Amino acid sequence: MGDRIVLLVEDDPSHEALFRRAVEQSGIPCRLDAVHDGVEAIEYLFATGSHEHRRHEGAPELILLDLRMPRMDGLQVLQVLRRVRGDPDTPHVPVVVITSSEYDRDIAEAYRLGAQSYLCKPTDFEEFAGAVRRTLAYWLDLNRPAPRRLATFAMVRPECLEVDHV
Repeated sequence: MGDRIVLLVEDDPSHEALFRRAVEQSGIPCRLDAVHDGVEAIEYLFATGSHEHRRHEGAPELILLDLRMPRMDGLQVLQVLRRVRGDPDTPHVPVVVITSSEYDRDIAEAYRLGAQSYLCKPTDFEEFAGAVRRTLAYWLDLNRPAPRRLATFAMVRPECLEVDHV
């Protein structure tokens, strides 16, 4: 599938299946790893909890983030990532919010907390697949990311992982 990892943070299994199908149809070589809520996303990114086995794997090159999720929502995930991006030893991974929310408040807050892009999920599969393909093409092929250090998220100080209620 490719060495490039895309992390999908999506709580709806049917939406995850649509993402997997769209990524496969995109023809863009990457591995789609999925987690199902914000807490699991943070554990994945920082190789803790149920994802501590990831300690020696590379960081994802892109995060596709839903907003409405249990335990910790997408805005809270962005809040944690915003804190750790101030740490020079953590890689800067672009975050694309891809959600069904079209509320101006959610859009503004996502950008304020550091999202690089905000997409509303199209309801038609062909439109959805096209949006996923274009997103992957831009962020994985066209965009030139910031240089990464060899550090991983696992090196972040624990106090960076605390979340304020949004």
